[in-house]
Amino acid sequence: FTFLNDDGEPGEEVAVDEESENSENDGGTNGDDPESDGSDDSGSEADGEAASESETTEITISTVGDIMAHDEQYWGAYVEETDSYDFKPVFEHVKPYLEEADLAIGNFETTVAGEDRGYTGYPLFNTPDEIVEGVDYAGFDALVTANNHSLDMGAQGVERTVQMLEEADMDVVGTYEEAPEQRHVIKDVEGVKVALLAFTESMNGMDGPYSDEEIYNMIDVMSEENLTEAIDAAKEDDPDIILTYMHWGSEYVEEPGDSQKHYAQFLADQGVDLIIGSHPHVLQRGENIESSDGGHEAFVAYSLGNFVSNQRLETIGEDFQPNEDGVIMNFDIEKDTASGETTVTDIHYTPTWVYRHSETDERPFDYEILPVEDFQDDENLPDSILERLDRSLERTNSRLNME
Repeated sequence: FTFLNDDGEPGEEVAVDEESENSENDGGTNGDDPESDGSDDSGSEADGEAASESETTEITISTVGDIMAHDEQYWGAYVEETDSYDFKPVFEHVKPYLEEADLAIGNFETTVAGEDRGYTGYPLFNTPDEIVEGVDYAGFDALVTANNHSLDMGAQGVERTVQMLEEADMDVVGTYEEAPEQRHVIKDVEGVKVALLAFTESMNGMDGPYSDEEIYNMIDVMSEENLTEAIDAAKEDDPDIILTYMHWGSEYVEEPGDSQKHYAQFLADQGVDLIIGSHPHVLQRGENIESSDGGHEAFVAYSLGNFVSNQRLETIGEDFQPNEDGVIMNFDIEKDTASGETTVTDIHYTPTWVYRHSETDERPFDYEILPVEDFQDDENLPDSILERLDRSLERTNSRLNME
């Protein structure tokens, strides 16, 4: 596995379980014609030269942070005429970006336990089922469900959330309807095998009524033992890339804490390639880290912030404007189909900002995730919002510190 440096040159090569050079299409990868009699004719030579040229597969993986659903959000999604909810407009502007990716992933930080449990926001989330239609419409292929709100509606909420997301043909990573046979999801993306895992540091104390075994069978909880077991199992499927979401750290803190940095290093040492952080609800820096033995390089984004929430200046104060910021973090990946070598050729991001508005400036509010740079000069937006977009972009670039 290889990261390219800023000049586009290969960085240090690091070992991820690569496919054997004798792949299924070996007739075109080693320059040998299996039907050749060894004679030196121009046709065979041309064929050999063509076969010796490497073929590559290119994909893009896009990741986002916390997809939340506070009370104000589902109140705003309510459609009185049909007595139903519609979350699709929330994602309308970012939908083209997510659909452009070959694999789009986000942290689904709520539950869909059903109307009979009562719809609620913080501190115990239960969102109308239509939120599933919303994230599906947005273009997500897989959703992480291992987070501190997984157990907000108890075991039944965990089970039904998994069921609802899977019925919408999205992969669920990190929680389970029943005891899992494996804790990773393998996505074959245009021939690139991506292993997805997800772990949470906390369950907000909601795990109290359950035994350790029951929790183990429902949710992937962060520990070195659990990580090692799951990563080793994932490696048995020979992935080209291992991507792990980590729900960790302290809320609203700009810098990653010691525990985050410890576990990021641990994951790099275990051979994980891409580490995506969630939970702080604000952006934290992204950086490459080297394994302790120097044989592997990983990328960690300690926190991707909120993709959508009601945490903002108007609700929790001036100091919480960074909670309005998010990104779509994109990884351009190239695989040499002959050698099996997989390379991250570029890491780039699309800054986003949560726009909350109503015609009366009173609830219910509409919520839209705006790609910041697409709307900075939008004449339909008030000057006050354009100024907030500018400040958001400045914060995002400063906090990620990836230039």
